[in-house]
Amino acid sequence: MINLVPRVPCHWCRVSRLPAFLLLSAVVACGPRDRSGSSPAEAPGEFDTTADAVDPASVDAVSVDPELRTAAIPTSDETPKTLEPPPAPRIIELEGGVRTWVDAGRVEFPGEITLETGWLEVAVCRRSTREHESIVVADVVPSVVHAALLLAGFEPGAPATWDEATNSPIPPRGPLMTIELRFGPNGPDGPDAREVRLESMIEDARARALPKWVFAGSLLRPNPPSMGDGEYFLADYAGTFVGLTTFGDEVIAAEEVRSPETGVDPPVWRIREGSVPPVGTEVTVVVRRPDPDSE
Repeated sequence: MINLVPRVPCHWCRVSRLPAFLLLSAVVACGPRDRSGSSPAEAPGEFDTTADAVDPASVDAVSVDPELRTAAIPTSDETPKTLEPPPAPRIIELEGGVRTWVDAGRVEFPGEITLETGWLEVAVCRRSTREHESIVVADVVPSVVHAALLLAGFEPGAPATWDEATNSPIPPRGPLMTIELRFGPNGPDGPDAREVRLESMIEDARARALPKWVFAGSLLRPNPPSMGDGEYFLADYAGTFVGLTTFGDEVIAAEEVRSPETGVDPPVWRIREGSVPPVGTEVTVVVRRPDPDSE
């Protein structure tokens, strides 16, 4: 059976870190980072050179054929219109350096490399939780990242769970998203920084396709008596930003369900050799809506 119970202390989260509270306070953080007319037509026909010459200036304007007069006037008075570019999305910075592009499908938050080699159960975790089995560790709070994803226009689904009736797992659900790590010799915001897809750093021992990510959204749980009334955000307690194996608390989850218990499912995810920068390298985790042309 899949172990869906977090295995770390619960002193990280309080009711004050719930996404609803963060959504209310985030708005005050900051604002945006930021046909030419044709020539008159000449009347058709020729003057009779055998007849008396007619002075065109002596002809009364009202005696001119109306069709000829119409032909001499441009038929359109439309003026060219300049198309304005769409406004840039509003960028809000939340607690811990989390940035969200409001309704534009993009979120970024800081982290650092915590492993270069080894087996994995998660891909991005909160500090002091699962650094021994994760590529990236971050000091930000999972519920803040969750709130940022909501502001960016993502709709959460649900983490994987266990169906007691059928004795089988129910996969996580939610919109697909891409995850990249941005880093470089002069930091993640330096001129030579590059972005690398997170899944390209991961190898499946079964030689299967790379993992795909969905916005599962973690879960809210009632506070234990020691915390008083209210609820807590489960990922704040367990620390899973981006999961590979299935703990059932992930903000972002791999689509495949695999138990973290080696007696149930043997480990399959490991770091691809030579794909990860040195431990301690500062990175920016970039989460965005997939480009339909590249998927």
